[in-house]
Amino acid sequence: LPLTSALVASKAWKMPLEAVMVCMDNSEFQRNGDYSPNRLLAQSEAISTISFSKTESNLESAVGVLTMAGRTEVLCAPSRNLGNIMTEVKRVKINGKCDFLSGIKTAQLALKNRQNKNQHPRIILFVGSPVECDSKELVALGALLKKNNYAVDVINFGKENASNDNVEKLTAFIQAVDTEGNSHLVNVPPGPHRLTDMITSSPVLGSTPQPGFGAPSAATVPVAAATGGTMNNGGGLGPADNTEEALLAYALRISMEEARDKQQKAESKEPKAEAQKMETEANTNVEASAAPEGSEMEVEDEELDEEDELAQAMALSMAMAEEEEEEEEEKKEDADENAEEGDVDDDILKVFKEEKFIEDLIDSTGVPKDDVDIEKILNFDQEEGEKKEDEEKN
Repeated sequence: LPLTSALVASKAWKMPLEAVMVCMDNSEFQRNGDYSPNRLLAQSEAISTISFSKTESNLESAVGVLTMAGRTEVLCAPSRNLGNIMTEVKRVKINGKCDFLSGIKTAQLALKNRQNKNQHPRIILFVGSPVECDSKELVALGALLKKNNYAVDVINFGKENASNDNVEKLTAFIQAVDTEGNSHLVNVPPGPHRLTDMITSSPVLGSTPQPGFGAPSAATVPVAAATGGTMNNGGGLGPADNTEEALLAYALRISMEEARDKQQKAESKEPKAEAQKMETEANTNVEASAAPEGSEMEVEDEELDEEDELAQAMALSMAMAEEEEEEEEEKKEDADENAEEGDVDDDILKVFKEEKFIEDLIDSTGVPKDDVDIEKILNFDQEEGEKKEDEEKN
């Protein structure tokens, strides 16, 4: 961008550190096509040039924009982001009548709250419709702005504004606010003209004041504008050669800023995406590494379970064997005891079968022997055995 670097390097182009609020006229009068393609779009182009010039002339200057028709609205606070400024300007729509007093007061408030207090406050006012407020109100407001060290540039344009009382009212306003030539009135003659060409050769962008600039007469302004501005006459950009190059440089700068913003957003998103990717990979690796360990643990648990079951089965079998042995021993002992008892019973039976023992037993009871069948008693055992045999047969 050779033109931009040359403009910045030029001593004549340098401007003081400023915070600028541009007041845009978006009233119904801006539908007029005396400035191609219409007054509203011509203002947009001029604001683009002003924003570029102010921010390039000083690396700490800032520009903001507000609209005055219908309801006064601040579109953009003082900023160096040209892309944001022009985006807001493109969204402006035509709406009702313009309230210049309200617009100027809002701009004053916006500049009062600027972040960098070292910036000199400046208001650039576009007037493309009749000024309906009283001249006394404008003068009083101008005196207040002067007291607070505000500078004001007024750009009065439009066919009807060259013949009505706009010039008179605005001249009184500028005289009230001006301090050592820091405020200017630019009366642009009726078109067809490019509004940007008129402004670039005016004191608004730092050109040397020429006949007609800052004066109420509008007839002399085209002479100064037609001569064009060069780097040698105070940094103004002439309509024939420098304006198109400056706009091209400005467009390139905006595109570069937008590309830089996109790149920064993409770079801010990339670390988050990489962190998420690394986290997912780490979780996957942990799960993958945990899976074999889990399977090995399961195999080991299964082997331990089998060993435990085998040990339990062996212990149960041994316990059962011991119980069987104890039962067999108990049975043997019972059998031996029964055998011994059987021997004793046989001896007792032999005693009972003796006839003499029975007779003595009967005599001890006092029962007569004739009433007792001794033989039946002696043969009782045989009869019982026969009964058992008969029952088994049956």
